[in-house]
Amino acid sequence: MIDLHTHILPELDDGSQDMEDSLEMCALALEGGVDTIVATPHSNQLGRFENFHSEQLEQRFSLLKQAIAEEQLPIQLFLGMEIFASDDLEEKIRDGMLISLNHSRYYLIEFPFDALPWQIGEELEQIFAAGGIPLIAHPERYFCVQEQPALVYQWLQLGCLTQINKGSPLGRFGRHAAHTAEFLLANRLVTCVASDAHGPYIRTTFMGDIQEYLYDRFGESEMLRLTHENPYRILHDRPVPHHGSLPERRRGIFF
Repeated sequence: MIDLHTHILPELDDGSQDMEDSLEMCALALEGGVDTIVATPHSNQLGRFENFHSEQLEQRFSLLKQAIAEEQLPIQLFLGMEIFASDDLEEKIRDGMLISLNHSRYYLIEFPFDALPWQIGEELEQIFAAGGIPLIAHPERYFCVQEQPALVYQWLQLGCLTQINKGSPLGRFGRHAAHTAEFLLANRLVTCVASDAHGPYIRTTFMGDIQEYLYDRFGESEMLRLTHENPYRILHDRPVPHHGSLPERRRGIFF
């Protein structure tokens, strides 16, 4: 499996606190069937986790790669960032402050949980204007999507992609996130599933449980699409096949 969303770089955000944490996260990923990880530290959170692209960020990435090699862990590590939405995304992307996943056209972007649909739409357009494609992080956790999941269908129609957290359909982010994730999965409104791991003990890189869940609920083909095929396409800058449908009778409040 390929995990496109992890906070595995040490001492940069609220994820891994040191190199020991990071290496334990790698070991857990391997145990759960993951052999490829993208490090996506929180970025563009002004005054908190800015983490703009810099020599320091590249150095932290290189140090973890070196430690993985020294420990002889069969993990491939790539660099990206989880970009917090703002109204100047286009400028920051063009200036090289914000980077995509492994130098692809795909930018992992998150929004405040209480963001309004029009705000999300405007900030998605900024990524398109900069020549990128938004990969929307954990839409199942946004209140507007929990109330109106058809929004995700609209974003996919615009050309966006979506990534849900492995913990959401397993109930680890509450009932509303779980039900929303289940709905999105059932209607193929999800492009990929990732761990959004923050540590070796809570919100971990272990993906074996979600792999089993997806296989049992949706079959092997869909499990592979969400955990390997689409993540591979994103990581290697290849087109992702169009997907997603929406039942006609889904209006108003979802829950």
